[in-house]
Amino acid sequence: MLLTLSLLFSCSQDSSIPQDLRGRVLVLNQGNYTEHSASLSLYDERTNEIQNRVYESANGVSIGATLVSGVIFSESEAALVCNYPDKIIFIDPSTALDKNKTLTDGLASPRNMAITESYTYITNWDYTHEVTPSGTWVFTDSYIAIYDNQTGTLQNKIPAGSDAEGIALYGNRLFVAVKEGVAVFSIQGNTLQKITVIKPDGVEGGARYFTYDAYYRLWASFPGEGVAEIDPALLTVLSFTEVPVDSMDGYITTDSYGLNIITYNTAFNDQYMPVSAGLYKVNVVSKSVDQFFTGNYFYGVGVSPFTGEIYTAEVSFTSNSVIKVVSSEGSLSNSVTAGVGTSRYLFF
Repeated sequence: MLLTLSLLFSCSQDSSIPQDLRGRVLVLNQGNYTEHSASLSLYDERTNEIQNRVYESANGVSIGATLVSGVIFSESEAALVCNYPDKIIFIDPSTALDKNKTLTDGLASPRNMAITESYTYITNWDYTHEVTPSGTWVFTDSYIAIYDNQTGTLQNKIPAGSDAEGIALYGNRLFVAVKEGVAVFSIQGNTLQKITVIKPDGVEGGARYFTYDAYYRLWASFPGEGVAEIDPALLTVLSFTEVPVDSMDGYITTDSYGLNIITYNTAFNDQYMPVSAGLYKVNVVSKSVDQFFTGNYFYGVGVSPFTGEIYTAEVSFTSNSVIKVVSSEGSLSNSVTAGVGTSRYLFF
């Protein structure tokens, strides 16, 4: 079974994670796009304490980029996907110590990554773009960069569609969220063959991110519209549920039991000032929608396999954000100050 799928609901029972690392959360603070203010925080769910700027403390320098996403491979290896400049930084997630094997070749605005035993796949926006009448940029030449895990060398660049973002693995298939919908590829050694593009009927916008439920159904977010349930074997849309999904980010995840899809959304006024935010869950069986926590300006969401609690942040892109740790019923468990633009949570 490929790495992404096997990790979904096994983290809390994974004997390969040392006891002293269980309940640790590596927090990605995106930073401000123009200021290179990205940073890492390390939160301990057992003590409810946070250490900020752990990368700077470990390495004596800042990340020096905008932090887009990240993946923990093991207790001793994690990757940070960065823009401005484009690079993948490899660190020890328990100490944030840089492994000094930064990857830059073949990257052009990298977004997200997935890993098999042999290859790493990274979505890239590229920089070629068109401007819509509303002023939105559409990155029309997005692609998937493929790297050999043994040598770290670029093997291929496969066109993906427009605005390639989220990425997921299922067997020998690779799913990529694009403006056109959900692009499906067959993995063939160090290359990919496009099979089809899936999109729910009546949905206008593009796909953004993926998550799996307990039944190994693939769920795709469509910002501003909802979430689609997809059979990854038959490549069919099983359902579409209207639920608020954040238009800026579009990130979704699954609760610790795989029985609810967790989304978030922030609403803005005409001056693009945040007016309200909410966390939502979609039951994967009944498709019922429940708003279970509210705030002012949320950005990003995560679920702990250790406690089952949900993480989001009252975000700021000019000063420190405040992480909100919330129970599955919607009660606030803890608040801690993190970094600028807190966005992702990587759980050991």
